Amino acid sequence: MVISLLPFLWGGNRALADPQSLSSFVPVQTEDAYETNLGKLELQGVGRFTRDSHNRRGSDLWNLEPTVKLGALPGLQLDISAPYAAGSQSGANQGGYGVDVLYRFNAQTAYLPALALHAYYQEPYGAGHKSAQYTLRGIATKWLGPSERSPRLHLNLNWYHRVQPSNTQRDDQLEMSLALSTLISDRTALVTDMVHGAKPDRNANQTILEVGFRHEINDSLALSGGIGVGVGEQSPAFRAIFAIQKSFKLF
Repeated sequence: MVISLLPFLWGGNRALADPQSLSSFVPVQTEDAYETNLGKLELQGVGRFTRDSHNRRGSDLWNLEPTVKLGALPGLQLDISAPYAAGSQSGANQGGYGVDVLYRFNAQTAYLPALALHAYYQEPYGAGHKSAQYTLRGIATKWLGPSERSPRLHLNLNWYHRVQPSNTQRDDQLEMSLALSTLISDRTALVTDMVHGAKPDRNANQTILEVGFRHEINDSLALSGGIGVGVGEQSPAFRAIFAIQKSFKLF
């Protein structure tokens, strides 16, 4: 039992102070392959504004997503969330209840990145009621140097599946993103990424370039912010992200 946990305990979890820890939209869309620290409960709030003149109903969308994360076991993170969207876009005026699980298969080695799978399920509610959705995300993270302070490269491969899509929506949506994170101080990381893939509406794709920062005020409190711009005719013009994270030791 102890031997089977060694790959996770060595090089696993997140360091107490690790500004390069990335969650989805904290501070950019790309996330890393590492789970919340074992025994930690993390409260996370993310706000996101998107302006997309190509949306069929309106250009502006505000997303608010509170999330509770638990480092349940070595390599395993459990989340619950309650997102809500407002604004003029077709995805506005609806909320949801979500559960998701992140499982990391290995710690990185000199040649192999850390690999993880993140699985989501979200059930919607509200006036803008949409389809329930499943998401699978394959994640790879590799340190580009010998220590945890080295820059890191992150790859996300995403598959979204809508149970009951509208007449204008895809059943399935594929997307990929690539990010580079680097420390600019002991407690602050700079992150850039590129996201490319299908939009929810049929025959539409998007490419977004983002830059953001994550600053750890102390070992249990962090603030993040990011901005993104679209590239190409069908991409959103702009999006902005703000996030706050607070963690507590449970066991």
